[in-house]
Amino acid sequence: MIYEIAICDDDKEFLSSFRPMLEAALNARGTAYRLTLFNDPSALMREMEQGKKFDLLFLDIYYDSEKGIRFAKALREKNDQTDIIFMTALTDYAVESYDAAPLHYLLKPIDPEKLDIALSRFLEKNSPQKLHFMTAKGHLCVPVSNIVFIEIYGHEIIIHLANGTKETCIGTLKGLEPLLPEFTFVRPHRSYLVNLGHIEEITRYQIRLSSDDLVPVSKNLYNNILSSFINYANQSSISF
Repeated sequence: MIYEIAICDDDKEFLSSFRPMLEAALNARGTAYRLTLFNDPSALMREMEQGKKFDLLFLDIYYDSEKGIRFAKALREKNDQTDIIFMTALTDYAVESYDAAPLHYLLKPIDPEKLDIALSRFLEKNSPQKLHFMTAKGHLCVPVSNIVFIEIYGHEIIIHLANGTKETCIGTLKGLEPLLPEFTFVRPHRSYLVNLGHIEEITRYQIRLSSDDLVPVSKNLYNNILSSFINYANQSSISF
């Protein structure tokens, strides 16, 4: 995932020092990003009104002609939930900015350690969900979205990934099922768990997945599986 990040501040000297600090912090984490700079909130607002989406805004609270708080509140009034980290040399506006629901505050001059804490909060909130497995190769960490389906074969769990590879670990589907994100996987058959996001087609007896694999559907589970898939598809549509 590539995060779209904007810094909005009218202090050019600050921007010249903060930008490399932020880039270094993101690069150290191996985080993919695109960074855009703005000198005032009105330019940022115009960009967003034209359809530009940002995942994170570093926003100066106060400007010569207007407050960054006013801009942030305007976003919330539009039901825009973009994460905002306020930056300020003053502490007077903390209460006033409460309605803008910022993710974090940073006091200027920015302390790299405090910046790292703010980024941790953002990434923990927005990073894709991951599952952890122990395989013969060692510890495996897999984003949930990369798992197409999981099957049990004897005493082994086989994890089928979106890139076409498979990983094997010891366990049971019964033990694994409670660890999976709610409303993301379904169990169409006693030997399979399927990621709803990778279902291409459901028929009375089988599911066709994005990998073109076919997974059987137990007769008595068909209606429940179909209902789960419809609910998942509706929720996905709403989120966009």
